Amino acid sequence: MKIHHTNIYKIGPYSAHLKALTPEDKISRFGYPASDHSIDQMVLNMCYHPADHELWYARDDGDRVGWGHLAKNDDDSWELAVSVEKAFQRQGIGNQLIVEMLAWAKFHHIHHVYLQCIEGNRVIQHLANKNDLKTRSIGGGERTASIELSEPTLLESNTQLFKEQKEIFDEFGKLRNRLTKLWVTPILPK
Repeated sequence: MKIHHTNIYKIGPYSAHLKALTPEDKISRFGYPASDHSIDQMVLNMCYHPADHELWYARDDGDRVGWGHLAKNDDDSWELAVSVEKAFQRQGIGNQLIVEMLAWAKFHHIHHVYLQCIEGNRVIQHLANKNDLKTRSIGGGERTASIELSEPTLLESNTQLFKEQKEIFDEFGKLRNRLTKLWVTPILPK
């Protein structure tokens, strides 16, 4: 299992993943039975405000099986959300996504991250506790879990810097391959 940090250019597969979640998983992810329309509205907001959203996905044998999303709020806090396809749940993927997202947030000097939890969702509450997010009841069957992130250590900074540089070089490689194909492909007259 490999976790990839991406941007909103992978918004199509992310949207398809959210729409394909089971009704129970939509309630766990959104706190309500999100419709395709409400997911489209969220995706549209992401397109209008790309700097306020970061995405991660878990890949298993070429398939994306889980997603993580960090969304910036007006108060400079960031909301964390994860969802994993039913067949891949309870395999540590959600935790891997959260760990990567928190490392990125710490490196980028984000100080407050929180996660919405439904009272009955013991899995997400376990993941919150495992990653030092402190939970509290906010009423109506909901809980919130939050963490104040410290400044990254030198090792954490170097690790994250290496990851982000690798992502950039991987993108350069993809662009180089596309450019090479364009140069090699003969232009045929119409």
